[in-house]
Amino acid sequence: MNIKKSAYIILACVLLLASSVFFLLGSGRISSIEPQSYLQSVTSEQGEYEPFRAMSDQSKGIPGMTLAATNDALSLYIDPKTTVIAVKDDKSGDIWYSNPEERAEDSIATAFEKDVMSSQLSISFRNTLGVQDTYTNHKLSIEKEQFELFSIQDGVRIEYTIGDTELGIDALPKLISKQRLQEKVLDKLSPATAKYVETRYLVSDASPEILERADAQVGRPLVLRKMMAAFEEAGYTAEDLAADNEENGIAASGGQGKAKFKIPLEYRLEGETLTATVPLSQVEESEGQRIQSIDLLAYFGAAKAGEEGYMLVPDGTGSLIYLDNGKTKEEQYVQPLYGADTNDNSRSRGQVAEKARMPVYGLVSGDRAFFAVIEKGDGNASVAADISGKQNSYNHVYSRFIVRGEDELELYTGSKIQEIQLLSDDKYTGDVQVKYAFLSGDEANYSGMARTYQEMLVKAGKLTQTTEEGDLPFYVDVLGSVDMRESFLGVPYKATVPMTTFEEAKQITEALQKEGISSIQMRYLGWFGEGIEHELPVRLQSSGLGSTKELRALNDLLQKNGGGLYPDVAFLHVYHKGNGFSTSRDASRFITKEEALLSPYDRALNRMSTRLDSYYLLSPSKVPDVVSKFMEEYESKEITGLSLRDLGDSLHSDYRNKRIIFKETARQISEEQTALLAAEYPNLMISGGNIYALGSAKHIINTPAGSSGFQLTDESVPFYQMVIHGYKDYTGEPMNLAADTDVKSQLLQSLEQGKAPHFLWSSEPASELKFTRHDKMYSTDYEAWIDEATKMYQEVSEILAPLRTVHIDERVVHQPGVIEMQYSNGTHIWINYNDKPVVIGKVSIPAQHYFVGGDES
Repeated sequence: MNIKKSAYIILACVLLLASSVFFLLGSGRISSIEPQSYLQSVTSEQGEYEPFRAMSDQSKGIPGMTLAATNDALSLYIDPKTTVIAVKDDKSGDIWYSNPEERAEDSIATAFEKDVMSSQLSISFRNTLGVQDTYTNHKLSIEKEQFELFSIQDGVRIEYTIGDTELGIDALPKLISKQRLQEKVLDKLSPATAKYVETRYLVSDASPEILERADAQVGRPLVLRKMMAAFEEAGYTAEDLAADNEENGIAASGGQGKAKFKIPLEYRLEGETLTATVPLSQVEESEGQRIQSIDLLAYFGAAKAGEEGYMLVPDGTGSLIYLDNGKTKEEQYVQPLYGADTNDNSRSRGQVAEKARMPVYGLVSGDRAFFAVIEKGDGNASVAADISGKQNSYNHVYSRFIVRGEDELELYTGSKIQEIQLLSDDKYTGDVQVKYAFLSGDEANYSGMARTYQEMLVKAGKLTQTTEEGDLPFYVDVLGSVDMRESFLGVPYKATVPMTTFEEAKQITEALQKEGISSIQMRYLGWFGEGIEHELPVRLQSSGLGSTKELRALNDLLQKNGGGLYPDVAFLHVYHKGNGFSTSRDASRFITKEEALLSPYDRALNRMSTRLDSYYLLSPSKVPDVVSKFMEEYESKEITGLSLRDLGDSLHSDYRNKRIIFKETARQISEEQTALLAAEYPNLMISGGNIYALGSAKHIINTPAGSSGFQLTDESVPFYQMVIHGYKDYTGEPMNLAADTDVKSQLLQSLEQGKAPHFLWSSEPASELKFTRHDKMYSTDYEAWIDEATKMYQEVSEILAPLRTVHIDERVVHQPGVIEMQYSNGTHIWINYNDKPVVIGKVSIPAQHYFVGGDES
């Protein structure tokens, strides 16, 4: 009896232990969200639309076009035969066309290029064999009259059927009874023709009374034409075909293996802007054909050779491509917004480039310009541009939208490697939309574009005017702990090494305050867990830098003098397993369905290197739960500041089966979660500064300092900074780690871009990081930098502190290397990057120096 009772007790204990373990494991799991909930609703619900009706036009109008919509600022016209649209700016009288007016007379363009210039949509897709092809809506829709026009509120909708809609071989019955073939076809033909048709049908294996089409013969173009002519001569109708298909269980076909797509495009006037929208949820594809990308209005507002001006592209701070710049041997400019999708299993890497952080582009031609903002689908978009003199005589800039993800799969057969291109099965089904604004006169330049975009962001609530006057922020990143390999008695092990403790960070703060710097904005890297490359931030274990009490004391010291503490956290990159993170369950997946395990880029090898350690990409679907768990843990720290390392800086997709998350959906998730964190922690700092995160940030660090220097581009401009100045405090990358280590040059750039100084420091010498994967932080010893940093800050702050709440009105290039920044309060800053003094009007500027004045200078 006692033995039996003991057995029950043991069993109960085992069950209790098992249930406890199960509960703990379950409670540590990271839950996911439903990606479909983030899809933006389509512009028009699918259904019946009113047939297009032209509006009454009281103006002179545009010859050959009819009025589709009008308001107080713009008039929208369309050519019902070509679907070319034109927008007339009623204030300036400028007319902007979707396609070049004189494209047919282009002496450079081939027939194919003229077709592209006549199109509003170009689609890239892969067919049933995986072969990539491109269709244009001009050749395969407009010329075939395979489109319909509809009137919608404030605009027009065009539904294009792009492709070959002819049945081809399927216009002939695949299976037909002997009796019906005889009665419906053979009896109505000459003996010779009847014999020709009869021999192309063979007795079916299913029944001796059923004949089957001999596709090997009939599929030949010449035979097919003769067969179709014979059936037509016999009076064989579509109803006959449908009856034979139904009788023999053959489904109706739109054409065997033929690519055919139905794509709607909507134009609307919205105040002083035009929007062009493709509701991807309404796109239809023929079986086996999968769209990879769509080029939208590639030649809208294109500038013909001989016109003066430039194209603005969003590379880094912003970049200009001069019209007709003669670089006809260089590749077309194409750049994905917010950086390339990091969910890529390739270990190589192309050109190291600045990210495009704003979804904008534009074109200036003479005294007129258009400015475009990608309002929907920007996470999946790229901006493309090219010059005249290559394929045609036009300079043009436009947007391209990825509909499906694409990746490579390498197959090894002996010594040969075969690369197979893979597309995701599911496609993105949200809207893609571009908004066009039109500028003229003095506003027709990139300064005017910056003001236009600034106004749009303010109206959308993404930018709020800065009202805090006072000292210019001094940004300092403090390197806390790092993980590195060490050894004991020759046995290697991983250790967490402190580079700056909380107490040492306090000493750095006091040293800066002693020099008169009060607005210290301190970002603390590696403050918890295993250091800068930390684990999933759902539990904030100690990193050996000090107590929570010491961290709060540091925060209080900074805030007391007008500064702030910003403990740094990465949500998208997971460097260590544990804390509930399961690679199989929580990591993103490549299109090949492998877990997204990546390595940092090694400049020496020009590829990703496992020597620099590896990390997983957290699935965007898991980010909301991780953020929620982090906030619960972080609450106990009682700190109002927070730094986001990657949530406003990078994006990646997840191609997990049944839960695909495209880059655009990841963008929406990041924007939402950044806003939630900002609501809880008003002093939010973001790194990188992608536009979708700006509305939530109080401070932006590591903003782009220039452009990538693509061969086709001609000049970098601080467009990014011109948009946000006066609305956000910001800075660039740490000056002590920049590629350009000349402090004077960095000071001049700070004045041009209106940005505060930024350094990355540690208490321990940087030599501690030598020969480790952190050796890129090669100059972090604060004692070696504090004097020079203080001097630089005081000089920059004297000029920029009074301008914190002021907008940048204009940027003027007087000559190469001589820049003038004009502010809305009348302040002008002249900057001379050259090694010789210059005189601009009444202003004399020493070599590699600057001059500050007002309107009267």
